[in-house]
Amino acid sequence: MIKCVSFDFDRTLAHVTPLIHHLVPKLLAEKGIHISVEEFKEKCIEMRINLPSHIKESFSRFGTLPKDERNQFLMEYNKARIAVLNLDIEDKEEITELKNWLAKQIFITQKKILYEDVIPTIRKLDSLGMKQYILSGNHSDGIIELLEQAGIIDFFQELITVDKYSPRKVRNFKILLDHSKYLPEDILHIGDDIITDGFGSKGYNINSIIIRRPEQLVFVKENENDFPVIAELSELFNFIK
Repeated sequence: MIKCVSFDFDRTLAHVTPLIHHLVPKLLAEKGIHISVEEFKEKCIEMRINLPSHIKESFSRFGTLPKDERNQFLMEYNKARIAVLNLDIEDKEEITELKNWLAKQIFITQKKILYEDVIPTIRKLDSLGMKQYILSGNHSDGIIELLEQAGIIDFFQELITVDKYSPRKVRNFKILLDHSKYLPEDILHIGDDIITDGFGSKGYNINSIIIRRPEQLVFVKENENDFPVIAELSELFNFIK
């Protein structure tokens, strides 16, 4: 019987808007350059799977980086996402200026917001007596800010994040077990990442569900059949018995 629910944060409770694979083609169209949403989406996935060496280390440590270093990383990460595009421009200086402009526009335009189904789901779980945790590979300050703004931070027993505990998110499932005092079979974890949220929790015998939000970028699809997959949070109540 499930007594405790833990949530990943990015792409599970919160998403970045506007979506990168829609924003960049729109910005390029303003400059007279046409790239389809699907083409750029595939380029983003390819880049994420094969991270450039100069941002690979920062990517793995993102949640533990100080704010100024995180902002610098985001700019470099955005530049890497733009760099994979084969822009049909002969002037190299013009290409560099365009790519830098795009990276800056992504940085200043995008923001995180909670999905619409988050607040009602969190409140319903609380009414059922479920203990709730955040278990995220992100930094705690941004999570706290969004949950406080939504008025739901007090529904969570604890935010287990990589800046507060292990910088390796998977190891923090042990923290969840230790702090919640529940057995693995009493806990249900929901997240979007097959590797960390799926097999990571499975390594501690914790139940897990993979969430696939509409238009969500999916970086790893292999072995998805090993886990139940839902499209919105309300579906998780089918797994609470």
